[in-house]
Amino acid sequence: MFSPDEWLALIRWRNAALSAAGVIAGAWWSAGRLTTGVALAALAAIALTAVANSANDLADIEIDRVAHPHRPLASGAISPRSAARFAIACSAIAVGLTSLIDVRLTALTLAVLGTMWIYSARLKRHGIPGNIAVAILASLPFFYGAYAVGELAKGALLVMVAAPLHFAREVAKDLDDAAGDAAVRRTLPVVRGAGSARAAVATGVAAYALAVALLANPYPHFAILLLPTIFLAALAVRRLYRAAGGTAGLLKAAMVVAIVALIISRR
Repeated sequence: MFSPDEWLALIRWRNAALSAAGVIAGAWWSAGRLTTGVALAALAAIALTAVANSANDLADIEIDRVAHPHRPLASGAISPRSAARFAIACSAIAVGLTSLIDVRLTALTLAVLGTMWIYSARLKRHGIPGNIAVAILASLPFFYGAYAVGELAKGALLVMVAAPLHFAREVAKDLDDAAGDAAVRRTLPVVRGAGSARAAVATGVAAYALAVALLANPYPHFAILLLPTIFLAALAVRRLYRAAGGTAGLLKAAMVVAIVALIISRR
């Protein structure tokens, strides 16, 4: 019998919780209210995160046996067949939940699921295209929350601000995994070297800082509250160039702070 801890590890429960928080923060910042639709969207975001991480680990079993042997599939704690069934069930749950909100959000969810599976099967092996896909997908919880309260434009704005930071983190993770990826993936650090990957991370952070600066006029309070996230992201880049480690963790911390800023900036 599998323990709950193994399934929570498979879906990366912290990331799943962060996705749900992104939905709630996006709704609150966009409209200042939380609805049943927001709750449904948050649950759908958890299900989608479960699909993404299960599909990712299914595609990376052999790599993870070297790079991440503690993961449930790599260690044999969960079988590939069970993980695949679980991912399919979570896909159905996400579609079902969003169908209770709006048919267009259901269509988006189907597109998201298709992209997730394509990413795990193909895109993740080809560096930058995969990084861009993940950056957009990881930013969509904000859009789901805004959509649930009828604020599509604000949701799209939040995605545009968040995506560069997610892109930077994805490339930073590829740098950490370069040794394990070398034989099977053509990520940026594998193909172009660590220098190019560091430059891509720095570019993503710079693009995020620019996006925050552009928010200063329409949303000054929000932009000010995002300043600590720029500091954390800049510190991550500094550590990256000094080979000090912890870059991806600092960028994730910046994302958490950004969600808090979304919530407390609503007046």
